[in-house]
Amino acid sequence: MNQNNTNDYSLLRNMATEFSCLEGNCGFAHIASDLTYIPEQVRNQRHRIEGTVILILVKGKLTAQLDTDEYEMEAPAAVVLHHGSSLQIQCSNEEPVDAYILAFSPQFIQEINISFTAISGEVLISNRGPMLPLEEREVPLLLRYLSLIHTSMTDSLNVQLTKHLVSSLSSALFYQLMQLLYKRVNITGTNAPRRSTYVSDFLKLVQVYFTTERSVSFYASKLLISPKYLSMLVKEATGRSATRWIDHFVITEAKNLLRYSGKNVQQIAYELNFSTQSSFGKYFKTITGMSPTEFQKS
Repeated sequence: MNQNNTNDYSLLRNMATEFSCLEGNCGFAHIASDLTYIPEQVRNQRHRIEGTVILILVKGKLTAQLDTDEYEMEAPAAVVLHHGSSLQIQCSNEEPVDAYILAFSPQFIQEINISFTAISGEVLISNRGPMLPLEEREVPLLLRYLSLIHTSMTDSLNVQLTKHLVSSLSSALFYQLMQLLYKRVNITGTNAPRRSTYVSDFLKLVQVYFTTERSVSFYASKLLISPKYLSMLVKEATGRSATRWIDHFVITEAKNLLRYSGKNVQQIAYELNFSTQSSFGKYFKTITGMSPTEFQKS
């Protein structure tokens, strides 16, 4: 089965009653109609998620297959789809939907400054599936963020300034979604399944040691389990591999230091326990697509 790329914002543009885009970094679409007009090949094809997609379903219902699981999405709800997932829309009824979509490229996601030190590991693994049911009174709050992002991209006069603005608003939207998730999660700690406890403990350990330890085997040894088993548990619970979690913490801290610390690249490489400035630069560029110096100047 052919797979389309969700980074092609022309698909969103063709579906949308309102649309804006920021140079392939972020796309916004408001869809307020029934979905029967969408070409059959679009609805029947799988679409590979490139980057991250946030969907706020305000009215109506959607049936979709995400990877191997089928979900019935009923408004109001928020849905977060992560990089690498595959999506197939299976909407057969003529009921109108009112939905808002934000699609971020993988590169832009890397530039969004999100501090995971403020987020509990238990919360990240407690919500099963990609969907977060919403209360009616919460919808306007989330839509205000989307409206600001859409307006910023529509009225853009300075691309670099708009990128920073959209990045900050997107970060705030993420924190707001996490805040709503906190309200729904009853974290008991002692009653949590052991598998979940491993993942939670892993995330806590990464928060403590990420500046000095980037090996999955280090964290597995701390938890007295094998690296393979830890990687499986983390991927299963969060949708992100253990290595990607470690990299995320390191890169987030590296970006903060590059942008705000006043230190040079060599000092930051030393602070993050890289053997040389060159090895830090290669690591940073592999993950972000730009060198530390390029990021510092952006």
